[in-house]
Amino acid sequence: MRSLEERIKVGDLDLIIRQEFEKRGINPKNSKFKFHYGIWSNEKNVMIIEDGHYVYDGFDNKPPVPTYNTSSLYNPDNSVPVFHNAKVPPGELRVYFPNRTNIILSSLWKNATGTALFAAIILSCFAYTLTVIFRQKKLSEMKTDFINNMTHEFKTPIATISLASDSIVSPMILSNPEKVQRFANIIKQENKRMNSQVEKVLQMALLDKRDFSLKLTELNLHEIIQAAVENISLRVEKRDGVVKTILNASRPSIEGDLTHVANVINNLLDNADKYSPDKPEITVITRNISNGVEVTVQDNGIGISKEARKQIFDKFYRVPTGNLHDVKGFGLGLSYVKAMMTAHKGSVEVKSEPGKGSSFVLTFPFQVEA
Repeated sequence: MRSLEERIKVGDLDLIIRQEFEKRGINPKNSKFKFHYGIWSNEKNVMIIEDGHYVYDGFDNKPPVPTYNTSSLYNPDNSVPVFHNAKVPPGELRVYFPNRTNIILSSLWKNATGTALFAAIILSCFAYTLTVIFRQKKLSEMKTDFINNMTHEFKTPIATISLASDSIVSPMILSNPEKVQRFANIIKQENKRMNSQVEKVLQMALLDKRDFSLKLTELNLHEIIQAAVENISLRVEKRDGVVKTILNASRPSIEGDLTHVANVINNLLDNADKYSPDKPEITVITRNISNGVEVTVQDNGIGISKEARKQIFDKFYRVPTGNLHDVKGFGLGLSYVKAMMTAHKGSVEVKSEPGKGSSFVLTFPFQVEA
């Protein structure tokens, strides 16, 4: 029977191995897929062929010294039997890839990158979904509070108007012109109050739709501030409070919409009064800056927490007042202030700490540039 080295032709073996690798998508010419191969004789327990070269001549009984840095070929884990149809295979084909680890890692890298990217997308979508859910939940709660507040705001004047109307038609009241006038004034005042609340809601609807235009004229901020302070002073003084003005701006004239600028100042003064203790101390300060006028409205109220400061300009949001439930409003005032300052190309900032009052800083440019 012919020996194993006689049955195998080195040239044919090299060609067959390379063809089989190419069938499996391995390009032997690529240095990345560099490999070594050898034929191991089970009978003689030696390597007889390494990388297309005979390394055992059949006469020397000593095992050959590994060549071409192919010592790993002597590891039987990298082997398949040759002439496996024989009862006892006479030898083994052993193949070793020096870059095997790098090849495996490079093939896994694409899959790992794809998996990581897919996982990141899923986590991002999950995080976004949670954010939207919590945002919608919060918005739903604020809208519910808005509806409750609106119901309360309308219920009180409606009840007052109803009582005043019933009183007027009473024979005892009709015969007294002074009482009729008194109840008529009450009806007029409460009707004006309801109209004011409805106007706020309509204004915010227009702002949401961006369906408004500013009627720009030259305004004197000091005159607007003094008128607003005069309007709120009576209410503040009834609570033993005081409203002061420190008008330091030497150039108080700006370009703006009179109605909206006045509403902005009135809203801030109204908030300063509502969120202050029994003796409000409100101060309005003006000063000139490089390109406009800065207006600061300070109060000694309950203050605003860090978390609340992030949300006070959101529509429907109202600063929590603990056990105090008599603060009226829809939560639209500051969102209106923010929208109007943006429309006037200005800005609004808040500085506040709980228990230390609040300061709202308005910045009006001299001109509203398109």
